[in-house]
This record gives sequence, structure tokens and C-alpha cells, in this order.
Amino acid sequence: MLAAAERLAGAATPARLAVALGAVAAAFLLNACANLPVEQALRAGDCQWLDCLRPRRPEARHAGYSAAEFRDFLAAIGPLRRQALWALVTDLPLIAAITAALLTAAGLATRGLPLSERNGRILVLLPLAFAATDLAEDILLAAAYAAVADPAGALPWISALKFGLLVASALLSLVLGLARAVQN
Repeated sequence: MLAAAERLAGAATPARLAVALGAVAAAFLLNACANLPVEQALRAGDCQWLDCLRPRRPEARHAGYSAAEFRDFLAAIGPLRRQALWALVTDLPLIAAITAALLTAAGLATRGLPLSERNGRILVLLPLAFAATDLAEDILLAAAYAAVADPAGALPWISALKFGLLVASALLSLVLGLARAVQN
């Protein structure tokens, strides 16, 4: 897995980054459509313009949530838990697209920079850690939606770690890309 990720990062081009970002947009829209019934159940009324794209599901909030808020969410969606469970399937292409975009960005940002092997490996491991954490979150969500377990205590932490890894990977690539631009 690590070798494949390193190859993807090593073969990075601006065109491949554009394709990866397009895939992120398409996967996001697919995921948003799959979660639409759940999102509509969480809204008090009709939404306006871009507010309709703002997710109300706890695991999609960047600002975080508590275990109690997650349990309230489960109670609010009630019979839509099965729909939410099936919508998790559409999160898989989104995870893959974001991971590919992060790996491609890391590869572009570091091309020609004198990085040690360890630092280069960290740049590849961050997107993989994001993917693993997001998959773990989806497994816990599936258990909650299927009423197999109550992972409400762990989910806020997993979600925070997921978003932290995403931001760390993207910012590191951005900073290194800027350093590379200044160097040239």
C-alpha cells in the first residue's frame, strides 16, 4: 500500500492533480445526494442557496461535536438510519478521491526539493492515515446506524483526527509547494 502511494505521489503532474480534484468534487456531490434524505430530516425548514450544501450530520462538521450531539442525531433521523447506512457506501469514493488528491499534491509540492527519505515518507503517510481514520469512522458509523454498538464516545475523537490529518496533509503540501516556488 505504501509503495503504491509513493508511486502515485512520484507520478504527480498538474493534470493528474486537476483530475483528482475533479474526482473529489464528483464524489462529494454523489455523497451529498446520497445523504440528502438524512440532511432534509435534520433541517427545520427549507434551506437557501449554499446553505443547502452545508451538512448537518455530525461526522461532516469541521467544528466537531459531542457524544450527546451524536446520540441526538441518531434519535432525530430515527427510521432513516438504514438510508444513512447505505449512504456510507458513497463515502468510499470520496475517501479515495481525497487521498489521491492529497498524494498528488504532496508529490507535486516536493518535486525537486531536497527532502530526506523519512520526511518524504511522512508526506505519503499523512494521506494514508487520513484514509484509514476516515474508514474507521465509517465502520463506527455503520455500527451506530445498524444499532450494533454505541460508538458515540469515540466518534467525535475519530472525526477530529480525520479532519486534523486532512488539514495537516494539505497545509504541509501547500507550504512545501510555496517553498519550492520560491526556490525556483
